[in-house]
Amino acid sequence: MAPSASARGTLSEAALDGALRGRVATLLVGSPGEPAESAWLAGTAPPTLVGVSGLAADDLRDGTRLRIGSASLELIAGDPGPGAVALLIQGAPGGRPRRAAVVAPGTIRIGEPVTIDAVPLPLEDSLDLHSFRSEETADVVREYLGLARAAGFREVRIVHGRGRGVQRETVRRVLGGSAEVAGFADAPPERGGWGATVVRLADRPRPPPT
Repeated sequence: MAPSASARGTLSEAALDGALRGRVATLLVGSPGEPAESAWLAGTAPPTLVGVSGLAADDLRDGTRLRIGSASLELIAGDPGPGAVALLIQGAPGGRPRRAAVVAPGTIRIGEPVTIDAVPLPLEDSLDLHSFRSEETADVVREYLGLARAAGFREVRIVHGRGRGVQRETVRRVLGGSAEVAGFADAPPERGGWGATVVRLADRPRPPPT
């Protein structure tokens, strides 16, 4: 059973393919401003337009995090908020500039690499772990369970694959110790069989096992 669209949240996926990268092509500090060689991005910085080559910034979702030089930025839909940097990211020349807020301040320079640190994923009643590293599994499942219960899901499915069963055991260990979970079992054959686990979420968090 899915909640209303307004109740949906997001889950971040870390460490994407290294091919998703570009470079700082142009840099305008202030409005209007002359092209600059470098800029310090922080909450009190003047409006800055960063042109990026090799990365289709206008195709990225709101909530996507970018790493530029020593700074970390997050694409946003509205204004960054009081005191936050008024930053615009532009992909191809003439492309739609995207607003961004500074997550971690730092210096950026012409020619610096631009990489995608994380992208937002829509919260659904199924989580496929194949796109995550094995060492991230436990944290991702814990975060997902909290978001799913808060969004109103009563049952979710976690796809961990079959393989040697290592991923499955990690998932089961997290589920067994989670206050968000009322019960879990292998998925029926038509929903993945023992390559997935169906989880019943608790109406309210239960005390963790002692």
